[in-house]
Amino acid sequence: MKKGCKSVLAVFTVFLVSCLFLTSFVYGAEDELNLVRKMIREKGARWEAGDTSVTKLDAKARKKLLGLRKPVLTPEEEQAVEEEQKLLMAVTVPAALDWRSATGSYSGNFVTPIRNQGSCGSCWAFATTAALESQVLLGNKTPGINLDLSEQILVSCSGAGTCGGGYIDKAANYARDMGLPVESCFPYNATNSSCANACQGWTNNSYHINGWHWVATTSPTVDILKTALVTSGPLVTTMEVYSDFYSYKSGVYNHVSGTYQGGHAILLVGYNNTGQYFIAKNTWGTGWGEAGYFKIAYSQLSGAVEFGQYTIANEGYKGGTTPPPPPTCTYSISPTSGIFSYMGGSGSVSVYTQSNCAWTANSNANWITITSGTKGNGNGSVKYAVATNYSYYQRSGTLTIAGKTFTVTQRRRY
Repeated sequence: MKKGCKSVLAVFTVFLVSCLFLTSFVYGAEDELNLVRKMIREKGARWEAGDTSVTKLDAKARKKLLGLRKPVLTPEEEQAVEEEQKLLMAVTVPAALDWRSATGSYSGNFVTPIRNQGSCGSCWAFATTAALESQVLLGNKTPGINLDLSEQILVSCSGAGTCGGGYIDKAANYARDMGLPVESCFPYNATNSSCANACQGWTNNSYHINGWHWVATTSPTVDILKTALVTSGPLVTTMEVYSDFYSYKSGVYNHVSGTYQGGHAILLVGYNNTGQYFIAKNTWGTGWGEAGYFKIAYSQLSGAVEFGQYTIANEGYKGGTTPPPPPTCTYSISPTSGIFSYMGGSGSVSVYTQSNCAWTANSNANWITITSGTKGNGNGSVKYAVATNYSYYQRSGTLTIAGKTFTVTQRRRY
């Protein structure tokens, strides 16, 4: 066979193998999802399975979403847990609570937005950070503030763990003793990067928890977890993950099928007696579950999932600064002008601003039409169309985008 033919054959072989692998992966994922759905029906479960941002990952990437290492308690610590539970059992609690929409003396959302740990086994760091963020909001009675603290500090500086996994108790100790600065001090990068990359002097303006204690270890109860949620706010807790959990879309989860994957840390934010479930905040982004959250049946405390084991309650916060006010927004656009022939056409303008900053766009000329991007938050783009100029005169018009002026100049027809 000639050399050229061999090269073509080699390329074709690689292409064919790639296609076979992709087909196998797709059909394998479909078979997996169909099995989960079948088991949900057979067991009368109350949740829906579907394609999620996690089911699109291969097995190795999914494993990286876990990372809990279970703590080992001393006899003295176990005794302290028993004493704490006796105190909690004396408290009367309401039939439902959701710290995202609390009522009463603490009214509003005291849970910060969903984060994404990416391909790093840092769930332990994210759960610990989310709990501290909630403590700050509760302590200041400032619901709805997106206080974003640095999970990367825990991953890179605390010694409590790495992207290969970590301990929630050691992370809580670090949040108490050293604290966490704001996200911009050491932005999350999903790697075991050096602590030297954090901003200088971050410990001088970090948020600390005043202290923490175990609510439950190996024998959690529904009543204990509910009472701790009412008295202490959102709680760091843990669970065992099985492969069916990756396809959770909505409803009240209970384990129906699949192989054991590993331990996971999450933030417990609420409960509902009517539905017999807890509400938890996950750290796999908004493309999984109920926009990043999930409900889980009370029954899963005693099953294979072991939900609620090793639950931590924080004891207020100190340090840092008052949660930031709405951001001071600065805007810029690029380009700032466009030139068109008499035939018209289309174009786009990029908007640059901080992530929480809102903007709008409107046309000041009837021959310039905004086709998409009339409003947005953070960076974005505006697309527009310019109509044909049938007149004998050159014309100009403007768009007002994020308070900035974009000028359109169009040539005359003749």
